[in-house]
Amino acid sequence: MNDTSLSSPRRRLRASLAFALCNLPLVWLIALRYVPYLETPDDWLGASYLVTTWVGHFGLLVLLAWVPLAVIALDLPRRAAWLPAALLATAGLWLLLLDTGVYAQYRFHINQFMITLFLNDQNGEIFSFTTTTWLAVLGIALVLLAGEAWLARFLFNSSRTVRLPVWHMAGALLLIMTASHAIHIVGDARYQRSVTQQAAIYPLLFPATAKDFMEARGWLDPRAARNANIGTSPEGAESLNWPRQPLSCNAGTRPPNILLVLIDSWRRDEYSARNTPRMHAALDGTGRRYLSHFSGGNSTRSGVMSLFYGLTGNYYHLLEDTQTPSLLIKQLQETGYELGIFSAASLDSVGFDRSVFASVPELPPAAQGETPAQRDRAMTESWLDWQATRRRTDSETPWFGMLFYDAPHGYSTPQDATMPFQPTARRMNYLKLGPDTDPRPYYNLHRNAVYHDDRLIGRVIDDLKASGDWQNTVLIVTGDHGQSFNDFGKNYWGHNSHFAPPQTQVPMILHGPGISAGKHEGTTSHLDVVPTLMRHVLGCANASQDYSQGRDMLDATLDHPWVMSSSYLDYGIIEKQRITVVDGTGSWKVVDRQLNEQKETISPAVLEAMQVSKRFYAP
Repeated sequence: MNDTSLSSPRRRLRASLAFALCNLPLVWLIALRYVPYLETPDDWLGASYLVTTWVGHFGLLVLLAWVPLAVIALDLPRRAAWLPAALLATAGLWLLLLDTGVYAQYRFHINQFMITLFLNDQNGEIFSFTTTTWLAVLGIALVLLAGEAWLARFLFNSSRTVRLPVWHMAGALLLIMTASHAIHIVGDARYQRSVTQQAAIYPLLFPATAKDFMEARGWLDPRAARNANIGTSPEGAESLNWPRQPLSCNAGTRPPNILLVLIDSWRRDEYSARNTPRMHAALDGTGRRYLSHFSGGNSTRSGVMSLFYGLTGNYYHLLEDTQTPSLLIKQLQETGYELGIFSAASLDSVGFDRSVFASVPELPPAAQGETPAQRDRAMTESWLDWQATRRRTDSETPWFGMLFYDAPHGYSTPQDATMPFQPTARRMNYLKLGPDTDPRPYYNLHRNAVYHDDRLIGRVIDDLKASGDWQNTVLIVTGDHGQSFNDFGKNYWGHNSHFAPPQTQVPMILHGPGISAGKHEGTTSHLDVVPTLMRHVLGCANASQDYSQGRDMLDATLDHPWVMSSSYLDYGIIEKQRITVVDGTGSWKVVDRQLNEQKETISPAVLEAMQVSKRFYAP
């Protein structure tokens, strides 16, 4: 049978590819519905990325969709293949059309969880469609099916497809897609906002980056690239309506200082007179302790993001891609605060250089040292030196400080450190852990690392007291997230793996002027920190709903019925008795706070969370 025969496998394969490629212009046309949420690039690199990604990425999706079409073409007779091909193409186009609608509402792409919400949204709280809308939906589906059926029959039964350069066209699309990723590598390394801000709108796009690779080989100085681009891009995303109203703030003539002390991987049960004696002695009876406080994430990125933005984790990629800084940091800068930002670990590695602190010029590098414990000590010394220098030159300007300790995250203690918690391991090796491993030595090593950091933080507190700054400084002591030690016998260790209290509940203590001492038993969240500081320190008159999803922590009645916490891909809606977990693919489940699986039902809190999570997207 020769190659031009309509029944040859090669001929049917070419026909199926031609059918897929003929649908590509329609895919591009439907994808124009994403455009209102894309900021138009104003430079050649951004424009190049837009063109190559639009052509190449949607071309790649069409080629991926062609794979089952190819199987159909090879397995079924020519006269029968056109119908399943038409049905598959119609379903794919309709799914893309539906995804553009979902993205317009929630700024994430369609998944299993969204379908479940739709099926359970009996009262139209999330999705509300009129009869006219349903008729239009049905009409569009029928028109699509009719058009696809005609096109499939024509191409599968026509000898003209033999002359179409379909393989060359597919190869060109793959080359353009490769060029798109190469441009993103360059744009990401150069902190080119016109490039990075585009990535979120494309479904199933995972853009390539190589900043660390380039830096390690001396091809890139990321700090110089970042500093060169500070102030050259708008400090906000057009696709965000955030804040919803302009901020109206008046901090007064002598606002208090602010010091945020963050301890990486700090569990709620690791704040006590025994584990943190220096902090406990300074704050017990004088500070306000929050007993049921949750981080906005079970990882550093989402936990710190929620703390500085007062927003849920679904905003993180948009904020990072558009290099939109924290409103809190911007307001501090506008009020005239001097910033002292110190971290034992790199802030760049989790993207805070292009998100939380995007408005901060010359962001300091991580502290020096061979181990996390050494870097924590070096960071503390740098902080004390910075304070001494500041006091000699200008003691009147208010300041904002951040100290981000890392030793517990690295299970690191100094070689000569006191180890009060025994028995203790000397190091953490996750490869040796299993469901039957005794967690005590590792938990004790973690507690010893916290104990070591407590001594350093005690020096910071003593310095504030000696200088006279203590009474005029708002001190916030908390963790970015918690840490698991096989707490429920389900072999969970570390963090970023579930949303139960061991990984999401952290200590939270506030101390300073206007903050009454005591204990707060209601549920609070990292999202509440920004509204509290904006109102009570920076004098912002706006309702917190204008710029945050949190509430004032000094409100004695504050008790959230639910809080949301995120990881890199997943998120959990944490209620008093249950947690609804949605993973990055849209699969979901319900567990209790001990991670026992429960009956899968959509609670009213989940519907409310979905509404709250989209509050600041531009219409």
